[in-house]
Amino acid sequence: MIGARAGALIAAALLPACSWVHPVRLDPATAPRSFFLSDGTTAEPKDVSAPTERVTDKEVWWSAFADPALDAVIQEALRNNYFIRDVRTLIRENALDPTTPQGWWWPLQIGIPAVTPAGIQHIVAGSPAIPSNDPTKEGTPASQLKYTSANIGLTASYQVDLFGNIDTRRRVSDDLVEQQRQSTELASQNLAEQVAQLWFDILVERALKELTESEVKHNQELFDLVKARFDQHLVPRLAVLQQEQQLLNIQSQVPLVAARIAVLNSQLSALLGRVPSQSDSLVPADRKLPDLPPPPKLGSPSDLNETTPEMRFARLRVTEIENRINTNLSSWLPVVEVLGSAGVVSFEFDTPIMESFVGVRMSWPIFDGGRRITESKQLALTLKRRKWQYDLAIKAAVGRVQDALLQEKSQAESLRSLRGQIELGQRVLDEARKIFEQGQSDYLPVLTALSNLAALDRDGLRAQRLLLSYRVQLYRALGGMWSYAVTVLPN
Repeated sequence: MIGARAGALIAAALLPACSWVHPVRLDPATAPRSFFLSDGTTAEPKDVSAPTERVTDKEVWWSAFADPALDAVIQEALRNNYFIRDVRTLIRENALDPTTPQGWWWPLQIGIPAVTPAGIQHIVAGSPAIPSNDPTKEGTPASQLKYTSANIGLTASYQVDLFGNIDTRRRVSDDLVEQQRQSTELASQNLAEQVAQLWFDILVERALKELTESEVKHNQELFDLVKARFDQHLVPRLAVLQQEQQLLNIQSQVPLVAARIAVLNSQLSALLGRVPSQSDSLVPADRKLPDLPPPPKLGSPSDLNETTPEMRFARLRVTEIENRINTNLSSWLPVVEVLGSAGVVSFEFDTPIMESFVGVRMSWPIFDGGRRITESKQLALTLKRRKWQYDLAIKAAVGRVQDALLQEKSQAESLRSLRGQIELGQRVLDEARKIFEQGQSDYLPVLTALSNLAALDRDGLRAQRLLLSYRVQLYRALGGMWSYAVTVLPN
């Protein structure tokens, strides 16, 4: 068993440039095959061997709304948001880890030898007198030797990465740096979604505020009409009281809507990296809730491996463990170093003597108490778990796209129905008011029609807002490559 293990290690050592653990691949048997489209059909995946269309850095999803003010606000958030600035700086901070091999020169170590340090030494050496055992002869007298030596030298060592240990350590570090980049891209894409959702929230609250103020105006006119008819003894006092109650109820909603707008503006300014402000100035006053833009290109589920930061992050986590396994395997193999030293020695500052040494040193760790064996077992389990997480990530990514498509389709149908009800409700109100003004009906049908129309108008605004929300969620689920530019530190 031990011989087989050693044979496998030696065979692996003969291919140091190759990856010892195969990179992760999406299992075709479990990979989702299509997206559900808004018309109920499916989109079959493209040929993975053919080049697929990719989103460029300049093609951002919010450009579909054709609003320069929205674009400017999102760009400011991506540039100045404090959380984005923090996680973006972590990329560079992790890349500068001093324990990570950096370039070909990293294994080179140069220094002054510790055994014979450079310097000047004054040496006094002596020996005591040694008596002779023969009485006829004199013993050796005491002696003393004094001399001054000067030396200076350097040693150098270079670890030859014959079995890829340094390379795999560098790859692990690169994977960790790229994982931080994907975390930053994930935060950037979430931030863009948050800003857009707040933008539309402000627009819908403004529309609700205008609608409420319009309701106040209509109810005031109706109250004046009812009161005038009461003065003519054409309606009972109950009708006046009911309409006054309705008017006060609508008026009480205006400050609540204004407060919601102020809070939303404060949240939006905070996302931009500004001091939170309730001023309603970030969103231009002339903006209205936009219509739904044309649907985006869905591509195929396999595209999500590249376009979503969640999938890129999950893939990097698998690759990290694969490289750690390779590092563990290379630790069973010898470490080869090229050694050298050079120096100058002089006695009594006389003719200097050059000294130099060049050699090769090999060390082979054989036994470490089972640490590397335990580590290899642990890494095998971690790799299995992270591959499961990778499979789960692709299914979750496809699920987010499908859910957003389904919700958008259902919401669009609901909105069309609501708009038909609003049109009919307006006709009902006009007819009820005409009959009331002609004295052919009492006040109750007018009040009912007015209340129903106001509720329908509110539902219509909220339905349109929800439809836009589902579209933004779809954009977010599809991801994009634009977020890479956000991770680059400004000069």
